[in-house]
Amino acid sequence: MVFTLLTGCLEGAPVGQTNLSSAESKAAQGSFALASATIVPEKVIAAGPRGFCIDKRSLKTGRSGGFALLVPCAALDAQAQVLGLDTAILTLQAQPQRLQRAPTTANGLAEAFKDEQPIYEETGDGMSIVQLAQGGDALIPNGEGKHWRAALRFNGYLIGLAVYSEKGGVAAGENGKALLIEFAEAVLAASPLKQFAVELE
Repeated sequence: MVFTLLTGCLEGAPVGQTNLSSAESKAAQGSFALASATIVPEKVIAAGPRGFCIDKRSLKTGRSGGFALLVPCAALDAQAQVLGLDTAILTLQAQPQRLQRAPTTANGLAEAFKDEQPIYEETGDGMSIVQLAQGGDALIPNGEGKHWRAALRFNGYLIGLAVYSEKGGVAAGENGKALLIEFAEAVLAASPLKQFAVELE
């Protein structure tokens, strides 16, 4: 099976690198790939794990929050048509903490997404993670229902991260959790961190 590129269809990225791989460099030369992007001026910067670039067509930015979608850099090459089961799509959404009352502990996330059947919860190192059994296929055609979400907060904003994959994709399993953690680390490394804490119940 293959994953058809649909980077414009979702609605609402060593970590902090500046030297891109050859695939990233090639993609970054295109009109849609960004290594990093400002989501909230002076507060939140989106960046991805090694090998992932931001599709600038997905960007929504501003003081009220924003959104970014990241895919493998090679996918943003004009010649790319499909991706395999080893790939993933990442999303970042930011909103002011004062507008978000839901807790960011794993238990709180699990409760917020209870309709998507949480099957794993973890809180630690300033970030909460849940794995959900359903819902990933609602956003991605031929997507895997099982997907990962995380929440962290810094600089006065609540940051929601997610990892999706095609049905049967490896990112739906433990690889997805590792990728989600790399994603969070990349965002934290790229952002001008002034205040970082996980919200407690």
